[in-house]
Amino acid sequence: MNMGWPLNQLKRLKSIFLIVVIILVSIHLSTSASAQSFKLDGQRKKDVIDFLRIKNLIVIPVYINNKGPYNFLLDTGVGQMIITDTAFLKILNVKKFQTYKIQGYGLGKDIEAILTRNITARVGKSEIKNIPAAIFKEDIFDLSSYLGIKIHGILGYYFFKSFAVRINYSSNKITFYAPNTKFKIKGTKIPLRIINAKPYIQAEISVDSLTKTEVTLLVDNGSSHPLMLEAMGDRPFPLPDRTIPANLGVGINGEITGNMGRIYALNLQEFTFKSVLAGFPLYDSQRIDLEGTPRNGSLGAEVLKHFLVTFDYENDALYLKKSNAYQKKFDHDMSGMEIYVLKSPKDHYYISRIEPGSPAETAGLYPGDEILTVDFKGIEHYTLNELTEMFRDRDGRQLLMEVTRKNERKIVLLKLKRRI
Repeated sequence: MNMGWPLNQLKRLKSIFLIVVIILVSIHLSTSASAQSFKLDGQRKKDVIDFLRIKNLIVIPVYINNKGPYNFLLDTGVGQMIITDTAFLKILNVKKFQTYKIQGYGLGKDIEAILTRNITARVGKSEIKNIPAAIFKEDIFDLSSYLGIKIHGILGYYFFKSFAVRINYSSNKITFYAPNTKFKIKGTKIPLRIINAKPYIQAEISVDSLTKTEVTLLVDNGSSHPLMLEAMGDRPFPLPDRTIPANLGVGINGEITGNMGRIYALNLQEFTFKSVLAGFPLYDSQRIDLEGTPRNGSLGAEVLKHFLVTFDYENDALYLKKSNAYQKKFDHDMSGMEIYVLKSPKDHYYISRIEPGSPAETAGLYPGDEILTVDFKGIEHYTLNELTEMFRDRDGRQLLMEVTRKNERKIVLLKLKRRI
């Protein structure tokens, strides 16, 4: 039910739990060309930059053609640089470049994008010239609304292939080392395979306490989920006994629906996690055909944040070292609603989706409601990230919320509930 917000906007602004599942095809810009790499200035061997961590995702400052900084997601799950801010179509004067059709995993029409090499990108003290990039003609992800800050694009393979990249989720710092630089390796080595510009590992999972299954997982730090399990051979991945329907994210062509549940255990060599949240998308053979890489699913940032993580593409290795977040448990949103931000000019927080039978529905909240206060505190005192963490805080927590619906203010009591 739409209670005051345009339905087409609500559909576009649904939360991206699996933040980006991107498969670019019909792109003739090679991702294996050795000429395109980031290079550190002068004789530098390493650099360190700060990043913003929002909903487990990494946002870094990137300069494009000596302008910026612009906010980019740093994402192992993408090849070409992707620019989602349509303003770049004018900024970069791309009229002379050819338009391509982009296909992806999801439902809906193909999306048009301009493909160009007319870009120099700079991260910290490193730079790459003529980086292959896709500039979308439509901002289909609306990442800015999802993360609460302006997002201009996504950077992936070209950065990770240029350096050994160490991500410290505890200090929000990234250290990257030039090739052949000697530095102290921290953590357990896990073999990594780079296929079509994306990293894959082998892991072992147990859906229940009796069975163990070896799986191939895409390591996707640009996805905020712990695990996504999609296929077992040419069939859907078997579901655990208890699941709930869920909107699992958005792909290039539309929403990805399925179920959310917990598996008994995830094993990454010596590291074992119990009662891990996992998404189970509706099986779609089209996704497998488009991607062209057999895999069972993906490992996301909700798992990676438990470690100091080092990606070493050059030597086909991933290193994991326990961090102070290692013991943190996996919890799903306990409100049953998704929220987004609109800036006009200040932040306005709206509910985009209510899950049937959820605490939010029981409390009488509706899609389109604008949130004004939470526990007597004006919404301007919260960030989107803080609200997201609050709604997954603990089973039974009660939150008093004031919302407006069709210019009428309402007070509701939301009682959080662990549903999985």
